[in-house]
Amino acid sequence: MGVVVSTESLSGGSGASPNRRRTRPSRSNKSRAAAVEIDRKALTRGALFGLAVIAPVSIGVEVLDAVDVLSKGAVVFIPFVAILAAFVLAGHQAARTARGSPYTHGALAGLASFMAWLTLRMGTHLVLGERLLGKEGDTPLTVVLTVMTVALLSMSGGILGGLVGGRDGRDRA
Repeated sequence: MGVVVSTESLSGGSGASPNRRRTRPSRSNKSRAAAVEIDRKALTRGALFGLAVIAPVSIGVEVLDAVDVLSKGAVVFIPFVAILAAFVLAGHQAARTARGSPYTHGALAGLASFMAWLTLRMGTHLVLGERLLGKEGDTPLTVVLTVMTVALLSMSGGILGGLVGGRDGRDRA
């Protein structure tokens, strides 16, 4: 399907000119998405840095939850900020290590650190015979929405880390 273009119709002449041309978009003009090369070493490095922060914070949360410290006020925001900082650190390390695409590497490293932690958490709960995800009384929808929200937060933190790490990489070059 083409576009009909007439010079007479553009200049105000009669639209029934025999000089009408059909133009078709050429195949070379089709927009193609640029391929992004993913550096697995950078992703692994970033994910491990993030996991190195998330795992101890998660253990600390379990200990504090066992002694009912987290139920008292704003103490719960300290581990939240520490985990967000872990996602930023994961993105920063991945962006610094990767040759290009700092935001992509940052987002994927943040997501990979979350998925690695989630896998470890589910594995330990499986071994201990506990519920895999969520707490008693949580509906499956609540668990799915929570996992999706944290996954989006991990990618957002990773992108922020990629922004900082990408700038550091440009300053060194």
